[in-house]
Amino acid sequence: MKSKNADMCPIENEYYEVRAIPGKGFGCFALKDIEPGTRILADSPLLVVPMAEYYQNDIQRAFSRLSPTDQALYFTLHSSHGQDPLLWPTKIHETVSAQERLRITEQHNARVGKEPSLISIFQTNCMEMGKGAAVFPYTSRFNHSCNPNACFTWNAAIEKETIHVTNKVKEGEQITLSYCDMTHDKALRRWELKHYGFTCDCPACGDDNDPSTFASKSAARRYRIDELQKETRALRRYLKAAAESDQILNQLLELAMLHIQEGDFSERLAIM
Repeated sequence: MKSKNADMCPIENEYYEVRAIPGKGFGCFALKDIEPGTRILADSPLLVVPMAEYYQNDIQRAFSRLSPTDQALYFTLHSSHGQDPLLWPTKIHETVSAQERLRITEQHNARVGKEPSLISIFQTNCMEMGKGAAVFPYTSRFNHSCNPNACFTWNAAIEKETIHVTNKVKEGEQITLSYCDMTHDKALRRWELKHYGFTCDCPACGDDNDPSTFASKSAARRYRIDELQKETRALRRYLKAAAESDQILNQLLELAMLHIQEGDFSERLAIM
């Protein structure tokens, strides 16, 4: 990211602006207090690849259809290139098919390459869209937190990626999204975020060896959330049977409370 301009934040947006963060690039900060449930962005896709398992040629084909202005906008987005090759596997198992080998190699080369590329920008910024993925120019500007205060989702009815605030955001506070499943433990989250080329330093990723820290309490909550999800998943498909089970109802109530304690007011809490 560069500076606050039309390439980084919608001109008409009243909720946030893009600001520089010393030593950390840029982030999106609230211009005023924002209540939970507020939609702060509805973003149209810039570049769409309609398949989950994409290749460099798929991205190149989609990119070639963009106008010169949109092509330039695409290259203002962050790229997680330049990663240390030693941090990634050096071999592909011989049983992997030639086609899949090509896909893995393309993405690895983009990740460790010295310059931003079409594929390095795509794999850093793309989000699920239908059966494929897309890059959204303004949604891509939001930073990650394992305890985010906003969430994103593809709204097929209006054909836009939307961001809603899930926890009250105060004026001047950074608005964050979770790039990974925030119910996962710290080790798994770090592996998932490794793809983006950074190590998260949010409160949930701090020192969890001290029982008094938020990170330690968060780790215990997430472990219990995972246990309860597995224990209740099957019966949750049969609401009548679940409603007749005091055990399931108590487990769902515990799940809801754990999400509240974790500050997760996303669709997961609504489901509970």
